[in-house]
Parts: sequence; C-alpha cells; structure tokens
Amino acid sequence: MRRIFTTILLTTAALFLIEATSRGDSAADSFAKGEKLLTQGNFDTALAAYAAAVRADRGNQTYMQHYALLRRVIQLRKILNTEKEPTRWEKIARSLHSFYVSEKVYSEALALGRQIHAKLNNEWSAVTLAETQLALELNNEAVATLAGLTPEKSSAMSKALEGIALARDGRPDRTKEIANAFSLPEDADSRTIYAAARLFAAVGDSTKSLKLLTRSLESTPPSRQGGFRDHAKTCPEFSAMASTPEFAKTLDTKSKIPESKCSGGKSCAGCPMRGKCPSSQGH
Repeated sequence: MRRIFTTILLTTAALFLIEATSRGDSAADSFAKGEKLLTQGNFDTALAAYAAAVRADRGNQTYMQHYALLRRVIQLRKILNTEKEPTRWEKIARSLHSFYVSEKVYSEALALGRQIHAKLNNEWSAVTLAETQLALELNNEAVATLAGLTPEKSSAMSKALEGIALARDGRPDRTKEIANAFSLPEDADSRTIYAAARLFAAVGDSTKSLKLLTRSLESTPPSRQGGFRDHAKTCPEFSAMASTPEFAKTLDTKSKIPESKCSGGKSCAGCPMRGKCPSSQGH
C-alpha cells in the first residue's frame, strides 16, 4: 500500500512539474513551438501553442495574426473536405496551398497539390505541384508532372521547371534541349524569369543566368525580394556560382517596382490595408 501511495505522489508531482513548466514558457517560446509544430503539419497543437503565446503577450500583433490565420486555415481544411461546388473548392484549395508553401508545410502542400492537379490538370496545377515536388527532391515525379502537359497547356514557366527537374534527375542532355529552345515572353513575371535563371544556371550558362536573375529581382516588389534571395542562396541550380562576387552583387539588385501600401506580409490577416487594396478585394 505504501509503494502504491508513493507512486501516486511521484506521478502527481511530475504532473504538477510539467504543468508548471508549461506555464513558465515565455510567449516567444510558445510561438516558436507553434511555428515548429505547424511545419510538421500539427495544426491543432500549433494553434494551441499560438494561443498560449497570445495569452502570455496580448499586445503582440504578430502572435494574434498567426493565431487568427491558423484558426481560419483549420476551418477551411474542414470546409474543403465537404465542398462540392468546383469553383469554390478551387478557391479554397488555392488559398490553403499558398498558406502551406509560405509556412513550409510541404507534406500538406504536396498532398493538396496532387489533389488540385488531379481535378484541374492545367498549367497552373502542374507548375504548383512540380514546384513542391522539387522542394522535396521528388525530381522524377516533377519530370512526370510537367512532361504530362500537352503543348497547348505548357508555358515558359512549366518548360523552365521541366528543364530544372530533368537536370536534377540526371538528364542534362534533355535540359540542354529545353534551354536551347527556350523562349521567355516579354511580359514574363518575376517568378517565370527566376525559373529561367535557374534553367540556364543548370546548363552552366552563368552569364545568362545572372542577367535573368537581375531582371527577376528588378521586377519583384521590394517587400518580396527577400524570398527570392533566400531561395537563391540555397538553390541547387545556383550552387556553382553562389560563392562568387558576381552572384553576391546580383543578389543586391534593387527593385524597379514601386512598393504599394501593402504590408508585404504572408497574408491579408491583420493587415492595416485589409479590404482597401486590390489584392484583398480579389480574395
């Protein structure tokens, strides 16, 4: 009986210690836990960690915005599973996929990307899926995804990514064929130009690659240049020239795009311009 009583006391003491430790977590600790749990796809536990951060520091708008956004994402995930109307399903799926990529929840981005491509089977869905496959080093799958596009559905973006996927999959000759035939539209956006820069880096044409990377950064709003720079620093296609002065100089390229009043955040949640700019009104 004494042994059982001692065990109960020790167990109770351990529970109190765990609870006290949890209460002792700072707001920053709770928020960091939430970020880590989110990248692992643990949405409910991440939400609980964000809630703890908010309770510990109610004046921190960043914590509140992340909590509110994740709560909405959890709601949308439930709605997506039951939504039957195709247009609304696609809109929700696009929003969720964008969130997964921005938060690096790649396992969920991959699963949803496959779902989207199975339903839409168009250039956007193929590119969206292939980019996630490349991020997860599923290079052969990315090749198959992009090669499955008919000529009418392909684009400069899809062809550039296909060349990149082929290079990573150990088929440099096919990459060279795509690079030699590649044509970049005059009105190409910064993402497409960036993909083209990666394509020419993959075939060893550093001069053309750096020119395209410069053009891409010039056509990217200042608040979004950081994402391109961070990706470029670790991108396999740029690895051969990443340590050169020319590459470093290129990454310092200033934007030629006037910045709007948008906060440049990951989402419109909590933005002071929410509901007043074209981007938010389009959602």
